[in-house]
Amino acid sequence: MDRTGWDRLVSWAGLLIAIAMIVIGGLAIYGGNFGQNNVRDRLQPEQVFFPPYDAMTAEEKTEVGDFAGQQVTDGVQAEAFSRYISGHLQAVNGGKTYSQTSAAAREEGIPADQAAELQAKADILFKGETLRSILLNAYGWWTVATIAVWAGYAMVAIGIVLVVFAILGFRHSKRAKVREAASAPSVPATV
Repeated sequence: MDRTGWDRLVSWAGLLIAIAMIVIGGLAIYGGNFGQNNVRDRLQPEQVFFPPYDAMTAEEKTEVGDFAGQQVTDGVQAEAFSRYISGHLQAVNGGKTYSQTSAAAREEGIPADQAAELQAKADILFKGETLRSILLNAYGWWTVATIAVWAGYAMVAIGIVLVVFAILGFRHSKRAKVREAASAPSVPATV
């Protein structure tokens, strides 16, 4: 295969890859935006707000102070609010989890009032840990969607660069063809 043929082959391959990158990148951007909007649409109606900065403890200010007074509307805020909840759950039963507290409430031989107190704490821990799980799930999907958006932008940009290279390759193959024709030895006509 001559140089012109290789230039065209590589240019067509580059153009096909570029088109695929742009289409897939566009779909990734669409999917990522859909994911982010979906998370936002689920969080906003819940009306979850961080407390004002003045109402936070010193530990809370260090942990989530940057979000003070804000409504939880995106994955980053959801993850931060789950940390805020975690701090409160630590105080419910001396850092014990729902599972540990619930098991302790069901132990045989403990007084009924102590079992009832532990069960009340287990209920609080269950609700808090469930809310944390929901918020962390929102954070996970937000993160996946954000990665998809940025990967989509990168694919579209790479696709555009490949289109430019393909166009340059086609131009080069035309010039090479003209050069080959001009440099070909002329054969005298016979009569």
